[in-house]
Amino acid sequence: MRASMPHAAAAAPALRNAPRDARSRRSARSISKTTPSEHVRRFVRTHAAATGSSSSSSETAGYENFVSRDALREASRQAAEFRIRVPANVEHQQTIRKTLTYAGRGLRSGEVELMRLRPAQAGEGRYFVMVPSGTIDVSAADRGEKISYTDEETEDMLLERVRLALSNDEEEKAKIREEAEKARAKAESEVEVPGDYDAKEPRVRATYELASEDVRLSSELKGDFVVRGAEHLLSALEAMGIDNCRIELEGSGEVPILDGSASLYAYDICCVGPTPALSASGAQAPRMAWKIKENVMVQEGDAFMMFNVDDSSKLTYGIDFSYKSTAIGKQWESWTPTEDAPYIFHVSPARMFGTMNDFTAYYRAGYIKSGLEDCALVANGEAYWNAPLRVQNEPARHKMLDLIGDLSLLAEPGMSGVPIGHVVAYKAGHKLHTKFINALAKASKEKVRAEIWTEGLDA
Repeated sequence: MRASMPHAAAAAPALRNAPRDARSRRSARSISKTTPSEHVRRFVRTHAAATGSSSSSSETAGYENFVSRDALREASRQAAEFRIRVPANVEHQQTIRKTLTYAGRGLRSGEVELMRLRPAQAGEGRYFVMVPSGTIDVSAADRGEKISYTDEETEDMLLERVRLALSNDEEEKAKIREEAEKARAKAESEVEVPGDYDAKEPRVRATYELASEDVRLSSELKGDFVVRGAEHLLSALEAMGIDNCRIELEGSGEVPILDGSASLYAYDICCVGPTPALSASGAQAPRMAWKIKENVMVQEGDAFMMFNVDDSSKLTYGIDFSYKSTAIGKQWESWTPTEDAPYIFHVSPARMFGTMNDFTAYYRAGYIKSGLEDCALVANGEAYWNAPLRVQNEPARHKMLDLIGDLSLLAEPGMSGVPIGHVVAYKAGHKLHTKFINALAKASKEKVRAEIWTEGLDA
């Protein structure tokens, strides 16, 4: 069906060059993307439909959300032992509780890029470090003891979880909540202490001052070395309340594209959890944000971005691709973090997107060297080449995801970057984002306590 669509054959090299080897992305806690929350189940179904890897295999018959029996067994183990909690934003600075490790292709390099997120102290902010080859051990994701379950035990546990979910027995529910709290308390007691690193090592701080204005497809930070494609990662760190983080890169300096969204980062942060980022003296530090006191606007042709003074953060994004693809067409999306669904559900699943013709042109020009089938929503005229969409208005939501990542560059170390106020963008991109952020940096503003975007919830 795909090959019969116009232009599909021309785009085949770019679309089919996606990594399918054993070094695909893993988290340091070996968290399976098939953990049975509704959000993750939806992601697995979408991934299977987009890549043709759906579960017609007999070993997962009856469990179409899982790509293998091992994945089903691992998901059951986690469901039985631990419930994931979407962490709350808090008034003090935070970092990640434990190291997270990733391996995946670079969209522009086409090479396997390794990345490791590590805890950092209060006031260090988010920064990148290039580490020597061989430093990041992705096999560590597969080490550690795991409980082995038979197929029958796996199915029994799934049935038990369903029975408990449907139960009206308050005593039974209380017991499940108690077990979940014990598991969570055990995990929260295991905190990785930030390392003692050489303060003179080459670092690239996540700041607008290093952002390149001449960019295509993804952001670029130019310091002691060049960091490419960091906006999805920075978006998740910003929105999930990780103000301080050491980001180690091994490879070309490009952040792996993974699935083209921020979903995996956001989900892993939920899994390992945030923890207070402490100063050298062991004290907590307040989390601050910018409150801009004047309206700001930048414009290029009919594309524009504007900031309206407001007492809460709100993001609105409009796109118009109707002249390229009616599948994308015109879309508007608005998100108020303090009122709407959390970032992990509303924003993070949205993948990068584009038209078949545009992606083919980028591939031929050398801007893209990695595959797109597993990491982009590709529109071809009146239809999507790899439907279905994960969320409503997925393209507009992805632009919002990018905007959050770029706005995070406004942060001083340890601060929140997204300013308090209403940001409206129309037909913008990374280049106009950068121009807008520089205008915000020059505007009249003050430091205030950061907003509490979410109080946290069990997923």
